[in-house]
Amino acid sequence: MLASHSLKTSLQRSIVLFSLLLALCLMLLMLGYAWVVEDNVFNRLVTTEAEHISRQYQQTGNIITPSQPFMMLHPGWQSMPGEIHQLHQQAPQRVEFPNGTGGTLHLQAIALGKSEWILAADVTAFEVTRDYLPKLMPYLALVLVVILALAFALSRYLSLKIIRPLHVISNKVKQHQSGTELNLADILPNNEIGYLGQTIQHNIAQLQAALARETDFTRDISHELRTPATVLKMVLSRLSSSQAPDEQTLTKLKQAALQMEHTIHVLLALARAESMQLQPLCLLEEIEHCLVNNQRLMRQSELKLQVDADYHISANKNLLHILLHNIIGNALNHACASQLDISLHNDALVIANPVATESPADILSPGVKSANSSGIGQGLHLVNRICQGYQWQLKSCIRDNWFYLKIDFVAMRHAGKDSQKTNEKPS
Repeated sequence: MLASHSLKTSLQRSIVLFSLLLALCLMLLMLGYAWVVEDNVFNRLVTTEAEHISRQYQQTGNIITPSQPFMMLHPGWQSMPGEIHQLHQQAPQRVEFPNGTGGTLHLQAIALGKSEWILAADVTAFEVTRDYLPKLMPYLALVLVVILALAFALSRYLSLKIIRPLHVISNKVKQHQSGTELNLADILPNNEIGYLGQTIQHNIAQLQAALARETDFTRDISHELRTPATVLKMVLSRLSSSQAPDEQTLTKLKQAALQMEHTIHVLLALARAESMQLQPLCLLEEIEHCLVNNQRLMRQSELKLQVDADYHISANKNLLHILLHNIIGNALNHACASQLDISLHNDALVIANPVATESPADILSPGVKSANSSGIGQGLHLVNRICQGYQWQLKSCIRDNWFYLKIDFVAMRHAGKDSQKTNEKPS
């Protein structure tokens, strides 16, 4: 708050002081110009009279009296008052001298024959600038006040246009709570300040996203890897160097290692900043890529794929592949028959496979799996994590001995709800 107030005050003070100095300079220049013009008028009058006297002397040989009553001829500088004579010696080019009574004399030397005469013009009575300056002072003061008022108004306008948006942006940033979105779109002007605000908003959003990914990664690592790590430690503590591990122990070791490897792969993908960078992807092409690269699917007897070739989504290719591989792998592992149906209905992708048993109620939770499953219970939970990251809604249900998994690409954005399980069959 103090910095913004100081910036506003500094701007207003600078504009007002600059306008004051500029007005004073212009006024002084105007007065100086008036004095210069006035002095040059007097000098020209004296020069004209001196030329007239010199011309008459050349024509008649007589020294005439100046035609102007305020002018007089003096026979040389020695006849002038001592003060004027002294000033002339100090500055021979000087033409303006004091007359001893507060007035002004304009002098010019004239060579008449072998003698030098001084033409003196007492212009005291004609000095308009000096007489009218006191009368001009109120008007000059009024002009100065008007200029200062306009400068203050300009400074207020600029402070509203420049400082106020900066002040509002500063307050928004100060009042911004961690974990919430910083929205500056409604207060940003369409200029450099608006670009600055957009940059600040974008950078804060990036920092918050990075912090959220770091927080999620730390929590997930602690939560997801604690169980397999505990299993590994427990199994390894029971191993004996003199006795080979039995089949059950080896299975537990393999499952724990597979769970840790798979979890780390997905969590690292979710934690990377580039994984949040979206790009338009053709959904059919990415599904076909995952199907072709799945070796187990080569033994599948029946596969139905109904996805529009022109349907695109915004996602990261790596995360989308992880999601599809997990869903396809889960369907192949738990299907009771060699069937897999993948279809797109409006904006929802539905993957279905036949099953022989009911699935747990919280099938999307970590470590949850069906009773006869040989998996590690992480596949659908990690799929759900990826969907949450992209705000896609994930639903699952069993109907008529078929397991349906539905991913709605737009429902979460419109409804603003977390992914949840539904007991209705996806349409």
